[in-house]
Amino acid sequence: MWQLINKNKYPVIIYILLLVSAAILFILEGKAGSFYLVSGYHSVFCDWVFRIMTFFGNGIFMMIMGLVFVFFYSIRNGLIIFSSFISSALIVQFLKRFIFEDHLRPVLFFANIGQEIYRINGLEYHSYFSFPSGHSATAFALFMGFALFSRNNILKLVFILLACIIAYSRVYLSQHFLEDIIAGSLLGILAVLCSHYLFSKWNVTWADKSIIKIKSPRNVQT
Repeated sequence: MWQLINKNKYPVIIYILLLVSAAILFILEGKAGSFYLVSGYHSVFCDWVFRIMTFFGNGIFMMIMGLVFVFFYSIRNGLIIFSSFISSALIVQFLKRFIFEDHLRPVLFFANIGQEIYRINGLEYHSYFSFPSGHSATAFALFMGFALFSRNNILKLVFILLACIIAYSRVYLSQHFLEDIIAGSLLGILAVLCSHYLFSKWNVTWADKSIIKIKSPRNVQT
């Protein structure tokens, strides 16, 4: 596991720096204060951008990416994507519904204390099961997975920054608090690191091929 982290030290370092910064902000400003600071600026353009970006933290998108990898790139990497999504999603839903079920989403939380927050016309807002953020867990599991698959350090950084932007979109869109995306990101990172470590031990050569390549005529012996 340490070798895996060391090979991907640059995205891991960036993530840790951002994680610590977010945690310090949350500790200093609290739930409401950190929310206002992080999501204080809005514009029509940003509304449009972050409504699109948040989709990439959707479980459906991650499942599609898993299928793409299995069929066209590598069965092993596809299974890493699937397993990291399933494991992180199960943990997120367990925490949401059985441990932190009383954590309200921003819209209802601020309504209860008589404060209004920015809303985007046409966007569906949820009221319950705020902690942790499932979109953030999915985004970090997927894009950290891409970083682990890549050999290019610049691409690794791009992927981890994309995960951070997707997680931030959940606060910008008033769907989550800062603490929610912090916890979600941690779960996603841990899920993909464990999945990658376990499947890398799977010593079968066909797992490094795609289904298309396995079924290709040149791979069929006559």
